[in-house]
Order: sequence, then C-alpha cells, then structure tokens
Amino acid sequence: MADEVVLRPQEIPEQPFPGEGEEVVPGGEASAGEGVESPNRISNKGFPQKRVAVELISVTLNTRSKKILAEYQFTESGAIQIGKFVVGVSGDIRISPGGIVARDKAGNVTFSLEGDEGSAVFKGEVKAGSLVSGEVIVGNNNVVIDGANRRIVVNDGTNDRIVLGYQSEGF
Repeated sequence: MADEVVLRPQEIPEQPFPGEGEEVVPGGEASAGEGVESPNRISNKGFPQKRVAVELISVTLNTRSKKILAEYQFTESGAIQIGKFVVGVSGDIRISPGGIVARDKAGNVTFSLEGDEGSAVFKGEVKAGSLVSGEVIVGNNNVVIDGANRRIVVNDGTNDRIVLGYQSEGF
C-alpha cells in the first residue's frame, strides 16, 4: 500500500465581499492579476414605480363609492354566480343561459326566471305600480281576468258560472 496517493484540495484565497474591509471607489482600477473589475461609474437608481391601471379605475370604476361609471360588454360565458350558498348563513343567485335562480339561506328557491319559455316563479309577493297583461289566470283556468275582452269569468271546472263584463252572444 505504499502506492497510495493522497490528494489535497487546491487552496483558494479568500476574497472579501465588495465593500467589506476595503473602500470601493467608483472609477477605481483593479490591481493587476486579481481579475476583479469595477465599473467606471455607478448611476443612482431609485426603486421601480408601481404601475396602476389609472384609466380603467378612474374612468369606468369608482372603487371608493363602489359604482360602475361606464358601460361594459359581456362575453360568452357558462354562468355567473353571485354570493356563496352556505346553509343557514347566506344564499346565492345564479345567472346562466337557461335563466336566473335565487336561493335563500335555507336553500329554498325564492325566484326563478326560465330562459327558454319565459316563465317566472316567485316565493314572496309580487308588487308593481301598474301591471299590463293580456290575461290573468288564477288556478286551473277557474278565474280569468281578461283585459283584452273586458271581462272576468269564474268557471266551476265545466261551465262558466259568473261572467262580469262583455260576452259575445251573451245576455
């Protein structure tokens, strides 16, 4: 085992971190053979400025009053959900191509608008300053308020029993 060779690491001289121990002078020259160069001039640079979309916020959205100040265009999308439904805490509204549905915090549908046929269902009262309609049908055609023909008809399921207003060939 006399043939064994012991290898030792090459010694690398320790280099101080720039600015430690020595005074760094801008435009100074490096000593010959060190291989360290310094710039001739160091320019002062500030921190980068934060860029804010000023036009969008100031012209179309007022973030303080939380108001939309201009018109926006919608693109095609699957659906929009407003709020997060959590049982006993909060309800939500869902808008989709099929219609609009709102749920209360118990999960009950409070109103829905059907997109294909136009049906509307309301859990609570419907109030309006005025109502314009061709006919108001109550029940299974048992009571019909017919504005176009100026009459109210009450039917027992087979025959018209009470007719108020105009009836052609009537009495």
